[in-house]
Amino acid sequence: MDNNSDNKQNGIEQKNRKSGYMIFFAGCCFIFSILLTYIYSYSPYTFSIAGYELKKLNLNPYDSLNENEFIAELTDTLKHLPNDTINLSNSANVLIDSINAISKSSLDSFVVVHQPTSVCKDSTKHRVMIMGDSECGGLCHQLNKYCAENKHELVATVVWNSATIYNFGYADTIEKLLNKFNPTYVFFVVGLNELHAKDLNKRKDAAVRLLSKIKRFPYTWIGPANYMDDKGINKVFESINDTGSFFLTKGMNLPKGTDGRHPSSEGYQLWMDSIANWMNVKAKHKIAMLRPVKKYYPFKSRMLIFNAAKYRGY
Repeated sequence: MDNNSDNKQNGIEQKNRKSGYMIFFAGCCFIFSILLTYIYSYSPYTFSIAGYELKKLNLNPYDSLNENEFIAELTDTLKHLPNDTINLSNSANVLIDSINAISKSSLDSFVVVHQPTSVCKDSTKHRVMIMGDSECGGLCHQLNKYCAENKHELVATVVWNSATIYNFGYADTIEKLLNKFNPTYVFFVVGLNELHAKDLNKRKDAAVRLLSKIKRFPYTWIGPANYMDDKGINKVFESINDTGSFFLTKGMNLPKGTDGRHPSSEGYQLWMDSIANWMNVKAKHKIAMLRPVKKYYPFKSRMLIFNAAKYRGY
């Protein structure tokens, strides 16, 4: 009886040990999977399995870096970003009604554009780059849909949270990124953080400096979607741009997001629809911008997210 009891006890202990090993092994696999996910999310590379791209976590790898570390990280990123291209096959042959803001004297009125007087028939497939402050982080996803629908490539998105025209005008980061991605069309949106700015002459100087960097490309400069009156920053931006190069957003009744400062998802969509219609009709540098007809388009743009509080750039 004693031997049987001992054997039974030994069997129980062995099972417990095996269970412990299995739990330990499962825990290690889980931790390793999480670690790989974070490493992949910070990596500039993307991987696909059976034609499906593995999604990354929406992480900002620069939040924990001081300014010197950030510069080193940025330099390394610029060196190792791959030069691959994105092949897009979606096309469209219709332009759906949308909202467009038309400025008349000092009043902003809104009309539904049923049929633009002209539509850009240029078949050039552009390498598009968008950069700007936090509003760029919402607008870029709507621009991505237009790029995919019209067979352009959104090659880079630069979101500089809390930034002003000073950051963009005086930082050499912008020149490095433009040279790295070599776009054939640039969208730029800024001004949300400057609605109360009164040092307009200094900001105009910074705006001119930035314009000298992007003007070598066909471009569209987009004013902020401000829900309050500004002190003149929109007039400053409009004054330095050629006719048809600046899109005045001020006055548009775009649906607000929960923070009351940025547009909602619907607001960003209406905003981009309006920009696209304006580009078909009034833009100096027109590109094909037929409205998307699908609900979902993969976002494949290289995205760099900066924080002006940690990296001002000059």
